[in-house]
This record gives sequence, C-alpha cells and structure tokens, in this order.
Amino acid sequence: MAKGTAAKKARKSAAAKLEPVKKAASTTLEPVPAPTPAPAPGTPTPEQVAIWQALPADQKSALREREALRIFGLAIELHQKGELAEAVKNYGKSLLLNPKVADTYNNMGVALRALGKIEAAIACYRRCLVLRPDNTGVYSNLGNALRELGRLQLAVAAHQQAIKLAPESPEAYYNLGLVLRDLGQIDQALAAFERTLGYNPDHADCRWDRALTLLLKGEFLPGFEQYDWRWKLERSPPRGYSEPEWDGSDLKGKTLLIHQEQGFGDMIQFARYIPMVKAKGGTVVVEVQPELSRLFSTLPGVDKVINRGSPLPKFDFFIPMMSLAKVFATTIETVPVDIPYLTPPDKLGVQLPASLERQRQIGIVWSGKPTHQNDKNRSCQFSHFIELLGMPGVTVYSLQKGPRETDIADAGCEALVLNLGNRLNDFADTAAVIQQLDMVITVDTSVAHLAGALGKPVWVVVPFAPDWRWMTETDTSPWYPSMRLFRQKRQGEWDPVFVEVRKALRKELGFGPSETT
Repeated sequence: MAKGTAAKKARKSAAAKLEPVKKAASTTLEPVPAPTPAPAPGTPTPEQVAIWQALPADQKSALREREALRIFGLAIELHQKGELAEAVKNYGKSLLLNPKVADTYNNMGVALRALGKIEAAIACYRRCLVLRPDNTGVYSNLGNALRELGRLQLAVAAHQQAIKLAPESPEAYYNLGLVLRDLGQIDQALAAFERTLGYNPDHADCRWDRALTLLLKGEFLPGFEQYDWRWKLERSPPRGYSEPEWDGSDLKGKTLLIHQEQGFGDMIQFARYIPMVKAKGGTVVVEVQPELSRLFSTLPGVDKVINRGSPLPKFDFFIPMMSLAKVFATTIETVPVDIPYLTPPDKLGVQLPASLERQRQIGIVWSGKPTHQNDKNRSCQFSHFIELLGMPGVTVYSLQKGPRETDIADAGCEALVLNLGNRLNDFADTAAVIQQLDMVITVDTSVAHLAGALGKPVWVVVPFAPDWRWMTETDTSPWYPSMRLFRQKRQGEWDPVFVEVRKALRKELGFGPSETT
C-alpha cells in the first residue's frame, strides 16, 4: 500500500514540471560586418607609431641609421650573389633611411651599370662624389661609365681626377689609357699603360690592352708577342693540355691540333696561316665552331676538321689559332695575303634568283652578334642602308642573321631587299652567296672577314674606336687587299659615313658626282 502511494506521488510530481512549448519569437537577421583587413606585412601598428613618435630625435636617427646599415648589408649579399635587381632595390631602401652614406650610392651605381642602366649609374656616382669628393675609386667608376656611353672627353676628365687624388694608382692610369685609345691618342694611351705596369708589372688586363694597342698602331711583331697575355685573363683561361704548345718547329711525323678560340671572324682571319703550318709537315687537325666546319674543310693544308665540343684525336702538339701570327713572326709587311684562301665547298649551294637584266648585286649586313662586347658601337641601324636600295642598277641582298633580320620588314623594305638570312645555315652557305655577288657592304662583323678571305670586294663601315685589326687613319687593310674601310669621324655618328658610302657607290656605278639618284 505504501509503495503504490509513493509511485502515484512521484508521477504527479514529474507531470507538474512539464511546461507547454512556447512559440519562438520572430527575429531580424542583422548583416555581419566585414572583418577589418589585416595590416600589410611590415606596416606598423598604431601602438608602434605612438611609441616611435614619442622617441627623442637622436634615438630616431640612431635607429634609422642602424636599420639602413642592416639593409645595406643585405643589399651587398644580394649583389655578391648576382641578384642585381634586388640589390638595387635594397640599396634604395637603405638610402631612404639614411641618404648620407656614400658607399651605398657607389655600390648601387656598380649594380646599375652591370644591369646596363648606365645613366642611372652615373647619377649614383655623382651623388657619391658630393658626399665624398676625394674618392679615387668612384672617379674611376664614373669615368668607365662615361666611356661606355661614348662621352670620352668627360671620361678623360674623371680619370685624370682619379690620378690627381691617387697619383700612384695603377688602375687609374690603366682606365685613362683605355679612353685615350678610344680617342685615337695611341701614343698617349701606351704611355698611360706603361705607368700602370711601372706600378704593377703583372697587371694582366693592362698587358692585354697594351698588346691590342700595339696591334692597332700596326706594330704587329711586339703586339702578337704580348698577345699571349690573354691567357692570364679570368675570362679566357687556357685549355690546359698536357701536350706541349707548338713553337713553329718541324712537324714531320707529328700531329698538330690548332684549337678554336674567340669569334667567327677571328677564326676566318687567322685561317690564312694553315697552309704555312702544313708546309712544316705532319698532320694538321683544326678545331672550329660547328658553323665553320664545312667551310674550313676547303682550306688547303687541313687534314681533319673537328667541331668544338667533340672528342679530340690524339695529337703531339697544340696551338691556339690566333697564336699562329706570333709563331710566324708576322709584321705589317709580311701578313700572308694568298687570297682567296677559302672557297665554298658546294658549288650548288644557295643560289641567287635569276634576273632578266644585269644588275650590280650587293650584299649587306648592318648588325653583328649582339653578345659581342663592342656590338653597340660597331653595329648600326638598317635605316642607314635604305638610301642604297633606291639606286638604279642595283639589286640588294641581306646577309643579316639573328634578331635584326626583322628590321627589313619593320622598315617596309621587303620589296627592295631580298632577305637571304633564313637560307644561310652556316658559313659555307654564306660563302656560296658571296661568291655570286659583286660586292659586300657591311659593319665590322664575320661577313667582312669572309668576303675578304674569298677575295670579294668588301666595304666595311668602322666605328670611331675601331677594333685593332682595322688600325687607324687608313682606308685599306693589310689583311684583305679587296677591302675598303669607311670610318666614323666622331663617336657614334654614322650618317656622315654613309654619305661617303653612297658617294663611292655612285662612282662605282658610273654616276657622275652631280647626278641625283
């Protein structure tokens, strides 16, 4: 009885706790506000700004200088790794914090010059010199940059100031000598190089440039003797063969390797010595760039042609191609000129289209290899050749290779000049075309050497500061009897040169000097 009563009370109590379900009240959804964007990395917080503003001026200055120094160190690391663009950015950041550090301007100038931004580099050097006017090295850097832009007189003044500040600096005299040579002041340049070597006899770059300057002057015997200094330069290490270098002695029963060096034009120019080598007896193996392989197979005296990079046969002696001039004690009077010494290997190579009337057939080239260190001075614009295209009695063919082939189309001259560039696969093809031409007009490039080696009349337009092989103050070349040189009279000015070329061509074609063409 007690149990039943207790259970009844428990059920009644539980029922009393149940509440009726209430209807939910209606609610209005509020838009969620957009989150506050996070500050950009490196952006100071308001608290940090307040702390900074509260600092005394001397503490602010000290912190700026310390941070500028840290970023300057980072820029140097990037510079040394070759990350020049990033280095320049960080030099700039350092200068924003502390614009009174001369070394930062100088280093940024060096990086900018390496990036090809010469004008900006010059501005940096000048800013550096405002802060540190007695810095010899910066005057030298400034002079070198000015020389690169062709501002030769200003470059001379900068180098002379460097010498004034450091009269026993071999580098200052060396840099001055380079500019004097560009100005055509050959004896003064040699005197400057002598001063350098007086302070540092083992200055390899100066020895090398002295050799080039002697050759430019026409002093071939001492010039080629000192030409071996090229092997002391970091950019041209010797091959390091275990076999001895040939000294010109008898080769009977021996094999000589003549190995490739430098550019296409150099190889073509010095190939003239190979028949003289063969006359010493023995087997002659010649290493060449692949583009020259077929052409050099026609050279008298060549027993085997090897492409650069291919396995070499066994040999007893070696000699670099351009050392042959020294071995044969070449002077300006004894340059071998048994020309032609090259011939196209394929008589049925690239053929010029037939013409219904007899025209003077002229090949042209206006640009050399873009990677050549002096290409910006030796190459010119295609536009300089356009007036030649309008002369009657002339058919013009482009022998131009590389990215500048498109200059013809860009100038709208496709109907006025026949572009053969895409048909010239190697120098054998180019030689086959030149053999069919009446003459070639070109800038200082390998085609000039090829036309000269084939004995074809060739006119070469030469920059104000010429390569050594064209010497100075002459319109002929001891290397190529069929060559005529047209020289710049002022740095970078091609227009007067082509005025002379057009006059000469009118005369060649039989037009009187007063006739308009």
